[in-house]
Order: sequence, then C-alpha cells, then structure tokens
Amino acid sequence: MTDRVKLTFWNYNDFSGYKPHMLTDWVECGMTDPISPIFSWKRHSHDAFRAFLDDALSLGTNVIIQVDELFLDNALKDGYEDRVKEIYGEFGVHPAVSGVYVGEEPSAESDEHYKTGVRILKKYFTDQHVYINLGSIERTERMLLMKTGQTLDRWCGEMVNDSHADVIGFGCYSQLMKNGAGVYEHFDNLRQFSRVGKETGAEIWATMLSSSHDTYRIPTEDDFRWQLNTCVACGCRGVVWFRLYDKLIAADYHGSPIDEFGEKTVHYRDLARVQKKFNVLFGNVFSKLNYQNTYSIGRSHGGYWFFLPGLSDKVTGASGRSGIISFFKDADGGDWVAIVNTLQDESAPIILNFSDKVSRAEKVYNNGQMFQPVYSKERGGPATSGEIWLAPGQMELIKLS
Repeated sequence: MTDRVKLTFWNYNDFSGYKPHMLTDWVECGMTDPISPIFSWKRHSHDAFRAFLDDALSLGTNVIIQVDELFLDNALKDGYEDRVKEIYGEFGVHPAVSGVYVGEEPSAESDEHYKTGVRILKKYFTDQHVYINLGSIERTERMLLMKTGQTLDRWCGEMVNDSHADVIGFGCYSQLMKNGAGVYEHFDNLRQFSRVGKETGAEIWATMLSSSHDTYRIPTEDDFRWQLNTCVACGCRGVVWFRLYDKLIAADYHGSPIDEFGEKTVHYRDLARVQKKFNVLFGNVFSKLNYQNTYSIGRSHGGYWFFLPGLSDKVTGASGRSGIISFFKDADGGDWVAIVNTLQDESAPIILNFSDKVSRAEKVYNNGQMFQPVYSKERGGPATSGEIWLAPGQMELIKLS
C-alpha cells in the first residue's frame, strides 16, 4: 500500500475557500499526500471536489481526503455506514485518493466511536489508509487510558485487531521547547509507538511541529530536518506537520510556513527544501525497509538503550557526541543502518565499526540508485567508517553487504 514515506499536514481550511494554487503550494513544499481541505458532502460542490482530485492526479500527487460526514464522532449515528459507502463510491475510488483522515485524540467517551467507525471505513476503503491520530502518550493516557485502565500497547492493539486500522498516529511538540528540555519526551513517544507498530503491523505516522505557539519556538531548517529524520529513523512511515497556515485570529500561533494572509514565509522555503531533499534521497527506499530497532549513541534518548558491543553481529561499535543508530531489513533479508545526529544546533561526527561479517558498507542516496563507499574489506585496514560528519538532524542510510 505504501511506496514512499508519507509527508502531509493538518489542513484546517474549509473547502469553500480552496483555490487551485493551494494544491501547487503543497506539492512544491514536498508534500507527497496532502490532506484535503475539509469537504462537506452536504454543503460543498461535488464537481469542484472531483476537479480537485483530478488536479492532484495530473500533478502526480496523492490526496488524503477529509470529509466532514466521515469523522468518527458520527460513527455510532444511524446511517453512518450508508454515508461511508456513498462517499467511497463517489470519491474513494478516485485514483488520486490514498487515504482518508477521520479523527484524532479519542477520549474514554469516544473510544467505541473510533473502533466502530474505523471498522466500517475499512470495509470500503480497503486499499487506502484510514488515518487516525491518538495524540501524544501523555494526552492519550490522560484522555483515555487513565479512565479505562488500559495500557497504550493494549489499547492500540485492540484498535488494530478489532477495527483493522492500518495507521496509528501520534503527535509530540516538546522537542521544540527551548534548551532541548523536551527532547527526551520526543524520543519516548517514538520508542513506545514504534514498538506498538512492530507488534500490531500498523504504520506509525508522527505529527511534528511547523508552527510556533505556547512554549515552542519557530522551527528552523535544522529543526525540520531533525524532526523528519529522527521520526523516519525510529520507524515512522509518515510525518504530518502541525500546521501549515497561520490564521488572522489564533491565540499566540505564529511563524507558520504560510502566513495569515496566504503568503509563503521563509519557513515554507525551509520546510520545502528539507522535504524535497528527503523525497529525492530516501522517501521511496525507506518504505521498502522493515524497521528493527534503535539505539542511542553518546547520549541517552527517550529510553532507548545505548548501543553496546554484542547488540549487532554486523556493527560492533558506534561512537559520537549525540546520535541514534537504527537497524532495518529489506525484503531479501539484507541489512541497512541509519544514523542521525541528534544535536539540534551543532554538526558532529559519528564513527561506525564493522565486524568481519561485513565485506562492504555504502551510503545510499537517490532512493538506492547512488552509492558511496564507507568501508570495504578489500581495501584492508581497520573495519571502520572513519568520521561521518552530520549536520543537525542529518541522516545517513548505509547498506551492509
């Protein structure tokens, strides 16, 4: 179902205000599967929405549709399944539609709405993602788990098994608190949700921050790169940005990629550069790799174990000031390694050491079409990568032979 890592954003625009240039803006920002503006089956023009989907197809992009009547708060109402079937028959079959977004942050009171609704949706949207967002661990525990007495993995497991959900989303913004105060929480969410994803088979999509508010700073190009690459290296198959647009009246929100007057800001250019570069280098190849595990290098990250000798029979050592190392397998059982510099504002090197089981290690670019040697046994000498210098949040993907 997934042939690339999904890059998208929370779209709070009403479809009545949609203009065709907006879709071009999203594509040029590197969004692979933009979420549509909120479309109402009852209030909005069906022809206009179909034209929007046709435009997406002509631009070579997919769309995750957002339809008011499909939201899971309606799932227990009479006629919900009939409406799902009707909407799928008109829009869900469109070749540009890769998924449907239907709700977020369930509470104990709305728990059954979500499980029932996703089960109904998957009867029809069998070849598309049904995307729900659970919020962060802290919010899910406060809104749902503390009241139901369940654990995160049990609740997520029930959601996947009972409803056939294929995407479990979460959101965390603490990584953009000042002085790195929330970095641990960021990695703790990644660690726990990626574990649930491995256990259930569901994809994990992480909501990251692209708009300043509360105690969170305005993201820089380094911050966009850092958020995207740490999520992918820790096993996420999608990244959803909150949020793309500022609004004229919206508390203390500011610094979004597109301002309240519809003008692109410098942050739009920063996000576009990071996403387009990721799509060219890694977007497709990561969708074909099966995530195994992640370890910390130099500094502990969110409860991930430090990488120690004996944890891999291919990589015997990894050293650096602050980083992560993640292991992946391809469909043929081949070994791949991703490393990320987790310093948010400094470049730093990571050094890898390989066992005698590795004959060649190569950095991979252009989605597997370009390789750059890191280590080769044929050359002799110590089985080490030398220093791989990384910008803040920069990632390197390495194939082991």
